[in-house]
Amino acid sequence: MALISDQLRSHMQSMVSSPIENWQGLEDITNIKNLRKGEHYFQHFDSCDEVAIVSSGLFRFYLIDQEGEEKTYSFIQEKGFIVDFFLTWENAPSMVSCQAIEDSTVYTIKYSALVELMEKDRVWSDVYREILRRAYMSKTKREIEFVLHNAKERLKRCMRSKHLDVSRVPKTYLASYLGIAPPSLSRLLREIKESN
Repeated sequence: MALISDQLRSHMQSMVSSPIENWQGLEDITNIKNLRKGEHYFQHFDSCDEVAIVSSGLFRFYLIDQEGEEKTYSFIQEKGFIVDFFLTWENAPSMVSCQAIEDSTVYTIKYSALVELMEKDRVWSDVYREILRRAYMSKTKREIEFVLHNAKERLKRCMRSKHLDVSRVPKTYLASYLGIAPPSLSRLLREIKESN
């Protein structure tokens, strides 16, 4: 039985125009890890030497500000990729934390093994490049939305997103992601519900 699901294979194939033929090469370097709700995949200052693909569940990336408050800045759900950019370019300890907010399962791949696979088979370099491109586009889109839109519009856009099911996200984390206090989120959700 294949380790990587048909859905995930289809998703990865959709990222590149060349056919992916060497699935066994990826499966040979892939492991499965289960995390309980609240458990960290990695934390600030950890040395994370892996890339992960979410098979099931939901994760958040967050920072801790100078006042010790957690600031959620990204969510990753099924078929999403957990990549710590500080690992991939600087081989430095993580500057962020990644936490499961549901019971979750991930496929993990040692970054060094992935680099070897990319050197042997160019299609995996193309896949990884597309993963990084999509992560950059998502980050840029979020920054633009913070400049152009108020909290209510950001919430509406988040609720319409095909990349995140906001009903799965605890309200505290969603408020943090939107840059507002939880009571403000409750008020905005009420306003949106009443206007529909």
